[in-house]
Amino acid sequence: MQEELKSYPLPTETVPSLELSHHVADLVEIRNFVRRRGIETKNTRIERYIEYLRLITEQGSVNASKIFKNSAKGPFESPTDWMLYVLREVHELMWILKGITTRLPSGIDEKLEIVVGGTDFAALDADSQSRNTQFELRIASYFCQAGCEVDLSTETDIIALTGDQAFYLECKRVGSPNQLPKRLSEARKQLHDRMPKKNGGRIVFGCIAVDVTKVAFSHNGLTCGLTNEHSRDVLQKKLIGIGRVSEKMPLFRDCPNLLSYWLQIHIPSLILRPYPPKTVTRFSTYHIFSDRLSRKGRRAERVLRNLFESVSKGDTREIPAKKLTVRSSINVPAGTTFSLDEGLLREFLDHGEIAKKEIDQEIGWITINGKTQYFSFLDLEVTLAGTTKEWRNTLAKDPNQARFELVMGMYYERFPYEDVQGDLQKPSKSEVGEL
Repeated sequence: MQEELKSYPLPTETVPSLELSHHVADLVEIRNFVRRRGIETKNTRIERYIEYLRLITEQGSVNASKIFKNSAKGPFESPTDWMLYVLREVHELMWILKGITTRLPSGIDEKLEIVVGGTDFAALDADSQSRNTQFELRIASYFCQAGCEVDLSTETDIIALTGDQAFYLECKRVGSPNQLPKRLSEARKQLHDRMPKKNGGRIVFGCIAVDVTKVAFSHNGLTCGLTNEHSRDVLQKKLIGIGRVSEKMPLFRDCPNLLSYWLQIHIPSLILRPYPPKTVTRFSTYHIFSDRLSRKGRRAERVLRNLFESVSKGDTREIPAKKLTVRSSINVPAGTTFSLDEGLLREFLDHGEIAKKEIDQEIGWITINGKTQYFSFLDLEVTLAGTTKEWRNTLAKDPNQARFELVMGMYYERFPYEDVQGDLQKPSKSEVGEL
């Protein structure tokens, strides 16, 4: 994550958030929905997500490895990791629920049974069938939410019908940059073989939806952003790069009426500012449309764009953003005490920088008016991000000044706003962002 940290202006408002109780309610609705359709959820990941989030809501913490026993050896370094990985799955399921309860697609039961039976986390999924199917339902949800008639029961992954168009979609998840040309070519051939010229009185157009998360992030894990905008830009930069590589390929060759490629990244992100950090799941999209479209093709492009934009909105249950006022100074009262890990300080003094460590490792504290704030390595990493080499070299000459400025820098990074004071605020664990 360190390479993704850079200077962004302090946000002037909070990140919209959704209480965990709504996540639990949606998961229970998913469980009840699939049970009514004859699909058993006992001892499945759905039940484990519910148990995990309920305990977090009720107790504020949980030993996740006791719930997700088969995932205990996964890439989880901290409670934050567990939360982000769980929310990655839950937010996608919530999006799917939103679609299938708006307009139920044909062929949904077989797909749901595959999804429910998957492993707990995509990062540990050795058998990709469940996540492939989940991706299909994620894309289908856009069309269902827009009111389209959707069919999941044919050889084609998704058929979505509007008033005048029939969109035939092939969905692919790509595991590496080397796989990208082959998978796109494979999808194009499938559409060529499966698309009719007409569907009833509707003109048929093809679309290839591609999950390129692992192309962008080989770890298939987490990202980190200093701000909401930074988190968004990290993904968009990746998507633009993948899009430009893809555009050099013969994307639209030998497949009449292939309208577009729809690249998408789906990944959890930790947003550090404003404090306390918020966990969000990003669904970032990049469209590549054919530049050889007929008049009817351009009309279909507008329909597809409008459809996508009409459903790409926040949850109406979200706690809206609140305005924040950046503080102009910090008053350090008499009796304030603080500490910084001496090994890290010495490393900084000797080299002007520090080596990577676990983000949750405690490295310092400050006590103001009897209230203690503990700092992690991540706090220090954020404080140093965007600083100049000259500033670090100047501090390296004075250990006492360096210790003071680093601690106060971490304190300011955590509490830079007039209405959020470090000696008053207790971080909330009941809200998460969902974007």
